[in-house]
Amino acid sequence: MKRILATTALTASLCMPAFAQDATASEDTTAPEAGAEVMADGGFIQSADQQDVMASDFIGKRVYAMSDEMEYGEEGVAEAEAEWEDIGEVSDVILARSGEVEGVIVDVGGFLGIGEKPVALTMDSLDLVADSDSPGDYFVTVSSSREALDQAPAFEFSEPAETDQAAAEDGTVAEPLEETPGEEVEMTDAGDNAADTGMTEELAEAETAMEQTGEEAEAEMAEAGDTMEAAGEEAEAEMAEAGETLEAAGEEAEAEMAEAGDTMKAAGNEAEAEMADASESGDMTGFTRDGYAEVMVTEMSSDELTGLAVYDPNDNRVGEISEILISSDGVVTDAVIDVGGFLGIGEKPVAISFKGISLQKQSDGDDLRAYVNTSEEQLKSFPEYEDG
Repeated sequence: MKRILATTALTASLCMPAFAQDATASEDTTAPEAGAEVMADGGFIQSADQQDVMASDFIGKRVYAMSDEMEYGEEGVAEAEAEWEDIGEVSDVILARSGEVEGVIVDVGGFLGIGEKPVALTMDSLDLVADSDSPGDYFVTVSSSREALDQAPAFEFSEPAETDQAAAEDGTVAEPLEETPGEEVEMTDAGDNAADTGMTEELAEAETAMEQTGEEAEAEMAEAGDTMEAAGEEAEAEMAEAGETLEAAGEEAEAEMAEAGDTMKAAGNEAEAEMADASESGDMTGFTRDGYAEVMVTEMSSDELTGLAVYDPNDNRVGEISEILISSDGVVTDAVIDVGGFLGIGEKPVAISFKGISLQKQSDGDDLRAYVNTSEEQLKSFPEYEDG
């Protein structure tokens, strides 16, 4: 509903030396000088000043209501103040035939362009507050409230009245046509009745459309609310189920860890027992060999013992001593024997107490051997020795 009556005239009428109408300015009864430059001949406007307001820009501007009248000066504001309330937009301008702006029509209220009410405001009730971030731009404000504008009377548009006199080609004015008495009254009443009927039908249609739109919007909002509520309940149920699943999984994992701990403990005890059995396996006390004599481990050095071949009682080689274990108080306790493998690859180290080892030295020679009372296969079944 933008009826641009005369853009050039509006530009000249709205131009001001500064925005946000200064209350201290002197009240000069003479018409203000337009900011636009006027050519000396012909009355043409050659260019517009930065403070001039163009109708094409003014119409469509958002209008903000301020409950308290405030002055912002020439510097203006960077953006709409938080206490400003957006009440509508400028839809039209009323110009007098003399070119003066008589009023500004603002479309107030409504929803998505439906149900807006046109309210006509006088130009001096509006303030154009400069936009400090955008030179030449401005905000349109009014010192009022939405409630006051909602209660204001709606502006009624009317078509321009036809002139009763026609100008002749020579400039003379024709006399008005004679009418039968009562005819003018009847025609006027008929026109008024037709206009009233048309406006009533349009208002009824608009009211019906708004009512239907409101019912549809209410139904859609109710449906959306039900959907959100159902989604919330479903999400809550899923979260509860997930919580129960996590709790059950935690309990199961805890039970499995406890079971694994018991298993490891039992395995450790078993390995410890096996190592003890292996360490004490096959007591060789009193063992002798023809042509050999037993020597005590305390008579030998670790260098002499390291690499010594190990035999079973049947003189079958079963491995060799790779390491000597000494207790913290310096007593030789065990020997680590490498069993199996080939050329030193794949050997398995097992630890045996020296109580199960007999050291035999050749009586008339230097041959030194270590004897154990176990076979190679038995040694391979012992727990593997791990250093440290």
